[in-house]
Amino acid sequence: MENKHLISNSEIIDEIKTSDSSRQKHLISIELLHLIAGFSLVASGVLVYFIDGFEMALSWAIFGAMYISMSDVGENEMSEEKLKHRSHLIRRLFGYVGALLGVALTMYYIVKLLN
Repeated sequence: MENKHLISNSEIIDEIKTSDSSRQKHLISIELLHLIAGFSLVASGVLVYFIDGFEMALSWAIFGAMYISMSDVGENEMSEEKLKHRSHLIRRLFGYVGALLGVALTMYYIVKLLN
C-alpha cells in the first residue's frame, strides 16, 4: 500500500532551492558594512591621535568599536518580513553611509598626515 501523503526527497530539495533563491542577496552584507565602518573609524582614531591628540583619538576609536560590536547582527537569521521592513532598509542605507564615510574619514586623515 502506497502512502500518497509522503513527500519525495526531490520535492524537498526543490522547495529549499526555491526558498533560498527568493531571499534577496546583497552585494555587501550589513555585517560587512559594520566591520568596514568600525575598522575604518578605529584606524581614523589612531591617525587623528597624531593630529588632534588623545581625546579625539579615543572618541573615534570608541565609536568604531561600537560599530564592530554590531557586526554580529546577521541578516541570514532574519525572516523575510523583517528583511523587507522599512526599519531594516533604513538600517542598511545607514550601514552604507557609515562604511563610506568611515573610509572617507580615514583617507582624509591619511592625506592630512602626509601633508
